[in-house]
Parts: sequence; structure tokens; C-alpha cells
Amino acid sequence: MIAFIGRLDQQKGVHLVHHALYYSLQRKAQFVLLGSATEPAINDWFWHEKNFLNENPDCHLELSFNEELAHLIYAAADLIIVPSNYEPCGLTQMIGLQYGTVPVVRGVGGLVNTVFDWDYDQTHELEERNGFVFFESDYAAIESGLGRALDLYYQSPQLFRQLALQGMAYDYSWREPGEQYVGVYEHIRA
Repeated sequence: MIAFIGRLDQQKGVHLVHHALYYSLQRKAQFVLLGSATEPAINDWFWHEKNFLNENPDCHLELSFNEELAHLIYAAADLIIVPSNYEPCGLTQMIGLQYGTVPVVRGVGGLVNTVFDWDYDQTHELEERNGFVFFESDYAAIESGLGRALDLYYQSPQLFRQLALQGMAYDYSWREPGEQYVGVYEHIRA
């Protein structure tokens, strides 16, 4: 199961979300989307898709936002796509990692700082990698990232499970930075 959770707008790479939906179905995967559009044209576009795909048992588009449902989707999904055009930080991929949902992200901003590509990352050992990264904002790029993720899922389920567990080991909470800030304050006070 592949999921997208977030706003449906240009920042979030809505054209790539739309393409990933059909690419996922073509690759025999299920797709779940939870999000709402910020522009009327995008809203109309995805309502059209929702109505068109309404009878497809492998796809569900929920065009609203619901925090409880979001967490249920994170828990159920195998992959989460985050194809943002720009992303200063990004929480979606970090929440996904906590749930063992492998992120497929565009290599921008905070996404590329928190997701380390299973196949190509040169700065992290294989045991430290936690997802898939693509860099361009075209259909071939998201197909590359999502395709590699699906290939690993279908062809090497044990390795995919290992990747999900490696992602769960990352701690992007405020625990460590908070301890560092306290250390700085203690140093200054002394």
C-alpha cells in the first residue's frame, strides 16, 4: 500500500502525486490519499479522480483531513510518497519512519536531510539508509524512486522489512536537540 498524506497543492508536487497514483495501480499496488486542495482547480481535479476511481478496490481518495485517519494510514501503508517541489523541513517522512512506512521523497530541503536512499546514498552505510530519493520533478523521476521501492518490496521482502526497521530506528524528536540546548544553557550559566 502506497500513501500520500498532506495538502494537495503545487508545493507538495501535486502533479507527481497524481502520476504516482496511476503508476502505483499499474504496478499492482494499492494507493490511499488523504488530503485537501488549497486551490479550486486542484480540488476539482482530484474530485474528478475520486469519482472516476470510486469503484476501484485498490484505490481510495479521502479529500479532507483527519488526524486520526492519518495515523491509521501511516500504520497501514508500506510506502509514503513525499514528492514536494520544495520542503523546508517535512514532517510526513519523519512520521512515516516512526511507523515503519518507507518514504519515497524528492531530494529537496528537509526531505533529503532525513531520508537516505537505499540504492545510491554515498554518505551512509547500507544499515543506516531508510528510504528512496529522486531529484527531478518529472514523471520519470518519481517512477524511478517509486519503482525501485516497489521492486525491493516485491522481489526482496526481507530486505524491504529491514529497510522499514532501519527507518524506525531514527529519532527525529526534540529529545536530543533539547538535551543539547540544556547543555548550552548549563555551560553559559556556569
